[in-house]
This record gives sequence, structure tokens and C-alpha cells, in this order.
Amino acid sequence: MKKRTLYMIGNSHIDPVWFWDWDEGLQEVKATFASALDRLREFSEAKFTSTSSAFFEWIEAVAPEMFEEIRARVKEGRWELTGGWFIEPDCILPCGEAFVRQGLYGQRYFQEKFGVTCRTGSNVDSFGHNSMLPQILKKSGMDEYVFMRPRLDTPVFVWESQDGSQVNAISLPSEYTTWFYEPTKEAVEMSDEAAKKAELSSMACCYGVGNHGGGPTVENIRAIYRLREEKPELALPFGTYREFFDGMTQEERENLPVRREFFERVNTGCYSMDSVLKKTNRRTEGRLFTADLMISMAAVFCKKPVKKSRKETMKDLWKTLLFNQFHDTLGGTTVKPARDEAIAQMTGAGAGAKKLWTACMQEMMGQLNTRGEGFPLILFNPSGRDYDGPMAAELNWFCKDGLILKDPKGNEIPYQRVHTTAKVRNYNIGGRRGIVFHAHVPALGFAVYRTFVGESDLCCDSRESGGAKLEGCVMENECLRVVFDSSGALCSLYDKKNGFEALSGPVTFPLWTDERDSWGGDQGRPFEPRGESLSFESLELVEKGDLRQVVRACYRLGGSVLRQDFILYRDADYVEVTNRLFWDREWQMLKMEFPLAMAEKKVWREAAYQSVCTSVQDGQEYSMHRFVDAVGPDGAGLCIANDAKYAFSMEGNRLCFPVARSAIYAQGNGVNWYNPIEGYEYTDLGKQEFTFLLSPHGKGLSNRDRYRLAQAAGKPLLYTTDCRHAGGKSLTEWSGIQISAPNVELGCIKAAEDGDGLVVRLFETEGKETSGTLKLGGKSCTFKASPYEIVTLLFDGDAAPVPVNLLEEGC
Repeated sequence: MKKRTLYMIGNSHIDPVWFWDWDEGLQEVKATFASALDRLREFSEAKFTSTSSAFFEWIEAVAPEMFEEIRARVKEGRWELTGGWFIEPDCILPCGEAFVRQGLYGQRYFQEKFGVTCRTGSNVDSFGHNSMLPQILKKSGMDEYVFMRPRLDTPVFVWESQDGSQVNAISLPSEYTTWFYEPTKEAVEMSDEAAKKAELSSMACCYGVGNHGGGPTVENIRAIYRLREEKPELALPFGTYREFFDGMTQEERENLPVRREFFERVNTGCYSMDSVLKKTNRRTEGRLFTADLMISMAAVFCKKPVKKSRKETMKDLWKTLLFNQFHDTLGGTTVKPARDEAIAQMTGAGAGAKKLWTACMQEMMGQLNTRGEGFPLILFNPSGRDYDGPMAAELNWFCKDGLILKDPKGNEIPYQRVHTTAKVRNYNIGGRRGIVFHAHVPALGFAVYRTFVGESDLCCDSRESGGAKLEGCVMENECLRVVFDSSGALCSLYDKKNGFEALSGPVTFPLWTDERDSWGGDQGRPFEPRGESLSFESLELVEKGDLRQVVRACYRLGGSVLRQDFILYRDADYVEVTNRLFWDREWQMLKMEFPLAMAEKKVWREAAYQSVCTSVQDGQEYSMHRFVDAVGPDGAGLCIANDAKYAFSMEGNRLCFPVARSAIYAQGNGVNWYNPIEGYEYTDLGKQEFTFLLSPHGKGLSNRDRYRLAQAAGKPLLYTTDCRHAGGKSLTEWSGIQISAPNVELGCIKAAEDGDGLVVRLFETEGKETSGTLKLGGKSCTFKASPYEIVTLLFDGDAAPVPVNLLEEGC
């Protein structure tokens, strides 16, 4: 009888950040790789498997001789490069483009430095895995995927994404870390049992010391020699993931079960852990998108290739973000000093992005002829769709002068004067002017508005309209009616056009005792309602004008205060809610709960380059990105977009959002772990700000509408004033892109890694086979998208645009 084979895979899952900061992580990588090389010299059979191109960049920079020895071992076949990504990130919370960049930068580095394209993706410790990964992996050159969380009853299977892309996957049946003989023996026995149950002739089995590094030890290797003698029924070769996958028989491959799942709800506390960190990640992603799009817009408009320095800077900024999307970092489970460093790094990347897009705005403006009456106010739209909606701007304007606003066609348009962020009052010299108006700006383009000195009959001044204390009120436009009851609670969101009420009662803010650990483990300690909530304090009118109304509601419990500004624009199908929260409750969670009018419901929510329809379990927390839409059988429901949050739950008929969670930093489960004399720091204490857009809809929304709301929550437009100057282009409006298919969204536009071209990424949102036309600048092409497919096109010089994979290689 043929022996079952367990490929003993020497590895070290390394956390570059966890209970330590990245500089200690660098040293642990250096020490681990040195130890791995020692084992390869000492034991001729031994092999080592590793991930994360970021680690090799470190070694190349600080230990070049070690780097060269690793290259030799890779060429020899005894050092396996897997993962193909820059780092092992959280695999649920980052945006879709972040996963693409992980592979783009990781695989290209491995190709350049080692002549290797990794075929096996590996994220053994990440807290769940989003359902678009098979497509992203496949289009990044990978055929397999290895993970450990969650552990499945099918340890080897075919994982299929929405578009039909497939990778063979392992859900490791044993831990990736083994310290001594007993853990190594346990890993062998667990892997053997999993292979038996799955009726497989082989299985991958990891050994080695990890987390803070270490790799295979001498004791590990001697344990394997000993186990060979103790378990003669097993073959225990030192091996690699590549050998395991290649060693599967054709029959085994054909009989693998197929799973089409979003592997989430692993460490669900990480979805709501540390609001400031989460918002910083979302904001930085948005700023990097904006910079890439503005760089591309400037290249198209100015008809010049992207400067090499800008390409390199953008790559460095993305890699800074990617590094800080490591699963323990973005999940919020690191020590506070490492978390603070991550926020500093991500904030710096966002600031660097703004420097780039500001330079691009100036380049484009420099080519415009802005001479003429009035002063240019130029709006830029770095997105793939035309923008029609409200615009708030603040201008430097002499305090005694009136202001007239005209659109790009020269027509005077209405605006509403509002308070400025600067609170100094100017009565004789200087001055600022805050205005709100309805704007139209073409996709990936700009529109030139003009301001004139003079009194406008189309201006309404809402600065003195506020101050009234309210006992309930109604806000209303042609689309919506928003009602607050006499207790000050939001109690009605009514879609007037479709005659639909989304709420069945008032929105509430209950508190929960939340003594779960950082990951969301309950430790046997309480996670339960406290029977108390924020109480209504005041409702007052802030602004009332022709273009928008603003009502402020305040709620309080002890020292915790929530101030909500409800902003209803004249033509909007949503009400914008800006939330300013001061939170002072340790080991407690604050929720915002919307009681829904629909009895039966399902939920649509955004994930990485996809919109996922979810049947939710009552009371369980789920992940989301920028929107969640709870709908009834007829499609009617309530869509809520946001700019900072990642978690929601359904509890009965209530759509719930944890908006503050004051858990202890880096606190896990253990015996007698709690000792108050140590002193603990809690997340979310202090101030935070976030925005919700609430859109009740009496008929089903398309995903296009949901993405529109998500973009609106992120305030997509940029603006600047300009002086009057000569230029070669007398334009008042310009669009850089048109996408014909309404079910296709723009993912990103970026400078190509090779050459002077631009890469355009699209994704299909409705599950439809689609043909469409894409126009970028003066060049058009047709494209085809399978249901839920990510499509990448390369525009390069005079050549016809061509499809490429996510590594920007020809398909």
C-alpha cells in the first residue's frame, strides 16, 4: 500500500508589526532569514518557504550578502517564494485596488530580483478572505492559495469567485507554527487525519517558529527525523507548496469540491476595532486613488507621459499604505505605539498624494486661457462618472463685495452663502466666503466656473437663519421627507417619489458592555446590552436656504456626546449626516440603530471590487466597505453610505452600526490576563468624525446608484481658484473619459509600470455579460466584461488599447 505523503514545509509566518513596531519586525525578518540559511547549510534535505516582497526589499537594503545567498537558494530550488504579494494583509477590509497593487508590486519584484513569478498565494494568518480573491490571484499569475483562517471541513478545494475564476486552495488543517517535538507531532497527526477524511494521498504540513520569526529550528528538523521512524506508514519529505500541488493526482484534482464563499466573520471584532485607524485607512485609499486619477488626467489633457519621478513616488505611497494594511495592523490588534506609527505613515502617504494632485491641477490650469471677466473657480472631478450634485467651496473674497457665480456656459446660477471654517469676522479688509451651489463636472475632467464682484439676485444667505430650538421638525425636498419627533429622534425617512417609508420607529443609540478582546473573542466576559443609551439633549436649526437645510441634533450620556448635522440638499435623494462623537466609555460599544420598515430583507454591501448580496444571521457582525443596502423582497429599502466604517449587523428589524468600540489595545485571551495595576489604554476614547448618507428607496437600486452614493460620501470634487492668464486652450469644460456601459465602474487609472502608457481598470457590477466602449482622451476602444469581471486595459501611444492582466502583462 502506498504511503500517504505529508510535505513538511519549513516556514516562518512573520508579523512585521504586532506586539512590536516595524523596526523590530525588520530585525526579526533578518534573524529569521539568517537562521533559515543556516538550516539549509546544515541539513541537505531542508527547504524553506516564505512570503512578502517587502521583507526581501528590507534584506536587499540592509544585508546585501544575505540577499545574494537567498537568490542562490531560490535558484537551487530549496527556498520557495510564495504569496506573490507585498505583505500578508487583512484580506477583507482593504479596497479592491489595494489587493491588485499587492500582487502588482510583489510579483514584479520577485520577477525582477529572482526571475520567479509566484504561483501560490499565501496568507496563512489573515482574518478571513474576500470572495473576489480567486479572480485577483488568477489575474496576478497565481493558481493556488493557502490560508488557515477559517479552518474548513474541506482542507483542499477549488475556490471560485463571482466571475468564475478558480484557484486550488488549502485551508491548513494544523497551525503554521510548531516550536518543539510535541507540536510538530500534533501538526503531522492533524494533517494526516485531514488527508484521510478528504481521501487525498498527500497533504501540506507546516513546521517552524513564527509570528516573531524564527523559522525551522534544529529541534524541528530532528523531530521530523524522529517522526519518520515512529510513523513508517507516512512519507514525510521536506517539501514545498509547489511540490504538494504538483503532486496531486489528476483524479484528486477532478474530485476537489468547489466552494463559492466569502470567508469572513473570523475575528469580527476587527471590523469595528479602532475607528481612527479605520478612517485613516479609508482616507488614505481615497487620496491615493485621487492622486493616480489626477496624474492620469494631467497626462491625457497635457498630452505628455507621466513623469518617472511621479510614477516612483506613487509606487512608494501605495507601498506605504499596503504595508500598513497588514492584517494585525489594519485589524487593530497591534500595540498602541505600532498603531500610532501606522497612522503616521498612512497620513504621510495621504499628504504625499495631495502634493502630487496639486501639482497636476496647476499643470492643467497653466494650459488654460483664463482671461476674461470674473475670476476662475475650477472644479476637478477625479472619477469615472460625471458629477451632478452639491458643491461647497470657500473662497478668499473681499468682505464688502457681493458675489455673482456663473457656470461654464456663462449663465448666472444660484448659490447659498454659508458660514466659513475660519471664524474671524472681517468687516473692513480681507475676508472669506463660504458658498454652496449645484455643480456639474464631467468624468475625469474639469469645469471652469467664474465669480464676479456684484450683488446677485440668485444668492440666499443662510448664515443668520439658524439658532431656533426645535421640538421636532420636518426637512423636505422634492425627493425626501425627513422627520424628527418631539423627543428629537430621527423617526422617518420617506421616499416621496415612490411613496415609501424606510423606518418603523426612531433611530436610537444603545450602549453595550463590550469586554471582548481586540479580535472580538469573548473571553467568557460580557458582550451584552447595558439597557442605557445616549439621550436627546437638543434639536436646533443651523441653516435654512434655497439649496440646503441643516438641522443639528445632540445626544448625551455623561461625558459622551454625539452631535449630528443633518444636511438636506435641494435635489438630493439622500440626507447627509455628519457625526462628531466624543466618547468616554471604557469597555463599552456605542451603536447607531435604524429600525427598518421591511419585514423580510437581504443586504447588499460593498467589498473588494464587488457588491455582495448577503443573507445575514441575526445579531452577527459583518464587514462592509462604503455602503450597505438593506432591502425587502421588492427591492425597496434603505441604503447607507459612509466614509469611515467597516462593520454592521442586523438585529431583528434593526440595521445596526457599531460607531465606537472601546476595547483594550493588543489584549487577547489568556488565563488571569487582567491586572488593573498594569494600566490599560482603550480604543476610540476621545473625538472621532464620520459621515453617513441615508437614502430610502421605494424601488430597487442598481449597483451604479449604490456606488454613486459611496462616491458622494467621499466628497469627490477638488477645487481651486486661479488668476487670469493666457494659455493655449480656451476651454470651460473638459472630460477625459467616457464609459458606455452603466453596469461598469471605473476602478482606477494609473501610469503603466513599463513605458509611457496608462492603465485603466474597470469592473462589472451587475452580473451581466457586457460589451461597451471606453474613450480615454481622444482614443476609443471596445471592451468585453464577463459577469463581475475586473477588466484591465493598457493605452500606450499610438497603438490600439490592449487587455492586460493585473501585472500589466498581455493577456
